Amino acid sequence: MKKTIALILIFSILALPLMADPIQYEYEPYTEEEFPIWAHELRRAESIFFGSLAITFPLSMGAYALVTSLGVQGPSEPYQQALIQLGVAAGVSLIIALTDWIIGAVG
Repeated sequence: MKKTIALILIFSILALPLMADPIQYEYEPYTEEEFPIWAHELRRAESIFFGSLAITFPLSMGAYALVTSLGVQGPSEPYQQALIQLGVAAGVSLIIALTDWIIGAVG
């Protein structure tokens, strides 16, 4: 009985691709008129913000560790320390994204 159920399951799983409809669609890239300019600018700013966050967060962690080792008193709770580090990193990333937007608007 177990072998029969196992065979039915195996055959049904292997037969699923055979019963599926083939994809008839071709990839069509977005056109310039499909999205407004502000959506393109927002997408670019988002990409730059989150891309730079991967660099600014470790840097803010290192700067926080350096500052606290020099004697500056910070919060004692680890989650508060992480929130401060994340806030600093997010602020620096926001400045980077805004700087890129300003350079693109002026240039």
